[in-house]
Amino acid sequence: MTRLTSLNPWLAAVAVALCVQLPAQAQERFTLSMPGVSDNRLFTSVAVSDANGCGGKNQSPALAWNAGPAGTQSYAIVMHDPDGQKGLGVDHWLHYGIPPTTRQIPAGVGAKSAFEGEAGVNSKGSTGYIGPCPPVGDSSHHYIIQLYALDLAPQALPAGLTRAQLMEKIKGHVLRNSSVVRRYHR
Repeated sequence: MTRLTSLNPWLAAVAVALCVQLPAQAQERFTLSMPGVSDNRLFTSVAVSDANGCGGKNQSPALAWNAGPAGTQSYAIVMHDPDGQKGLGVDHWLHYGIPPTTRQIPAGVGAKSAFEGEAGVNSKGSTGYIGPCPPVGDSSHHYIIQLYALDLAPQALPAGLTRAQLMEKIKGHVLRNSSVVRRYHR
């Protein structure tokens, strides 16, 4: 009888454990990175604009990310400088309709028309990447590069959207987003 009584607490614990619903396996974080560079670093001259005496090579940075959540059909990239135009902001790069199998973008492809997906219109009124070129003497500008995992097919959005138009069109379609920040000053 003693042995039976000593098993009762063990049986009760097993019964409770079986009844408690275990949380689903945690999904891996959706994370954007710039390979080989930690967050909040200064852009190198390679990424800086080659116009207006800025002295750069105007090459978009390399980006990498892990798979978006279930249901991801495409990705969108936006690079925005909230400090530009005296705090009104500057859009440096918009690209969307990136296939769901893409996990990285090599450096320099942001200015090439062969890059998969659709190019949006930056603040200069052109498509493709335009590198940082803040006014001389400004404090460091912050360049926020955001990656959106969308439930929209790659062909769902037309080419040539501005950032405001893109944000309106993806509203309600963002499954996750991730960002990195770079800085630059002259």
